[in-house]
Order: sequence, then C-alpha cells, then structure tokens
Amino acid sequence: MRRLAVIVATLATLVVIGSIYYYCDPAASRWFPRCPFLTLTGWQCPGCGSQRAVHALLGGDVAAAWRHNAALVVAIPLLILYLLGEMKRKSWPRFYALLNHSWVIIAILAAVVCWWVFRNL
Repeated sequence: MRRLAVIVATLATLVVIGSIYYYCDPAASRWFPRCPFLTLTGWQCPGCGSQRAVHALLGGDVAAAWRHNAALVVAIPLLILYLLGEMKRKSWPRFYALLNHSWVIIAILAAVVCWWVFRNL
C-alpha cells in the first residue's frame, strides 16, 4: 500500500511539474530560476537550457530542444534505462550491475565534462 502511495504521489508531482513546463515558457517567465553558474561566470554549465529544452520537448519541438540543450535530449533515453534498471534491480541484477559499473559512470561523467567544455568554445 505504501509503494502505491509513493507511485501515485510521484506521478501526480510529474504531471504538475510537466503541466507547468508545458504551459509556461521558461524563457519568457521571470518565475523560473536562472543558472547561477551562468550568472556568475558568463559560461554555460552542462544543464543550461534544460528548462527551455523540457518546454520544447513537451510541445513536441525536438529541434528546439536540441538547440537549447542537446545533452538533455541525448540523456533522456539513458535516464529511462537507469529507471528501468532500478525498477528491475532484483529480477535483472546483471543489467543493474552493468549500468552502475564504475566504467559506465566514468564514461557518463567524461561525456558531461566534454559537453561542458564543448558548448563554451
């Protein structure tokens, strides 16, 4: 029963947040937070543009989402894989172990650092 409550609460939260991002454009609203790293340094962090990319994806505009933050668009399938791995942790232990192998984590970290450097060149 507790697990069902957590699932329902999580889904309700995602629907509310998704609705906010669908109906409100983060680029045109002052209510959405700005990136503190960009504000302080003038350089984009790996997550800069993610709010606008989510808004574009929810509106079905993959090209605009790619322009705002390509790493987020690429990361969505990876995040789905990790969610699946977590949900099937006990029934698919080798898959879970593969996703959480140190080399996979290091590769993801290296990709994020490369994206951070590449987008600021």
